[in-house]
Amino acid sequence: MKRPTIRVVVDGSNLATEGRTIPSLVQLDDAVRAFLDEYDHADVIVVVDASFEHRVAAAERARFKEAEIAGEIVTPPAGAVGRGDAFILKIAQRIGAVVLSNDSFQEFHEQYPWLFDTGRLIGGKPVKGVGWVFTERLPVRGVKSARATRAVKKLAVELPEGVVPAIGDTLTPVKAPRAAKRTVVKTEEITKAPAAPARAARKMAGPDVKEAKAPKEPRAAKGSRGDLTPGDTLTPVKTTRVAKKATTVKKALVKKAPVASTPAPVASTPAPAASTPELAPAVALRRGRQPVNPEGGFAAFVKHFKIGATLTGEVVAFTSHGAVIQVTMKNATPIECYAPTTSLGDPAPARARDVLKRGDQRTFRLVTVDSERRIAELALT
Repeated sequence: MKRPTIRVVVDGSNLATEGRTIPSLVQLDDAVRAFLDEYDHADVIVVVDASFEHRVAAAERARFKEAEIAGEIVTPPAGAVGRGDAFILKIAQRIGAVVLSNDSFQEFHEQYPWLFDTGRLIGGKPVKGVGWVFTERLPVRGVKSARATRAVKKLAVELPEGVVPAIGDTLTPVKAPRAAKRTVVKTEEITKAPAAPARAARKMAGPDVKEAKAPKEPRAAKGSRGDLTPGDTLTPVKTTRVAKKATTVKKALVKKAPVASTPAPVASTPAPAASTPELAPAVALRRGRQPVNPEGGFAAFVKHFKIGATLTGEVVAFTSHGAVIQVTMKNATPIECYAPTTSLGDPAPARARDVLKRGDQRTFRLVTVDSERRIAELALT
């Protein structure tokens, strides 16, 4: 039974810099390939910072530009608030996606509480002799997380009556006025008795007649409210320091709309194939089961080479489970093939890099052909 497709947003800058000081497009390519091998039902969106192109090695910048133009890598708008992290989380929330990153996104814990839901965050690290290993994780709380949470809890959010904030809305905290903080709000509305009739009676009686003052009513005991009626005199009661801080000026409380713990997976639509007839060097970042090679070039390759035939190819990249081999046809059309580590020796090496070097011209044997993805599997002779 085919598993349902899951949407995954990849924090490309994070994975490309894992264990390094300078990001590597090759390492990011390796991580995405390994993830798709393990999660073959995933549809990934790779997002990197806007400065990623200028931080990778100069030799990788042309490959990055090709991948960006082909839609295989997405960058946030220049000057975006929160940079790449905010862009990643906004995409993930909108489509209910899993986030592939080793970051904890501490400054966004209050805004995106679903980060703590099981299965919404996956981390990955390359292990020597093993390859990339991926596992579910929970964000780590720290100073930034605590600061962001306290800042929101200290402020009241004022919305019109009956309006409930929707998922993804940004709530602007509103401070209560200084004077209003000293006001103690009573739940019942007290109507003060009008004083006009009493004043009129005094005027009619004349200046020589003085109205006898009514004896003062005894002050109510602290903490006692009793039943209040119109015309009663209220004696202000001082609140304690703790009560003043806890008093909310606005009686209406805004209830935050519940956020779905894990939205249902959204079926993905494969991205259209690249229009250029040449092979994109960063083809590993293409998502799902999209064909790797151009249809015409791959048809000529299959027609020319039969299963078991020997051919010469150049090592152009490595993955966690093998190597990418480029075979150039007579008509100068480059065809990308794949050589898994299990086909690179007996016994098989732990890594393809142990027996191959980038740029090597080696002889391989054609093992099998995947017509759907338009890619061939090779074995080292």
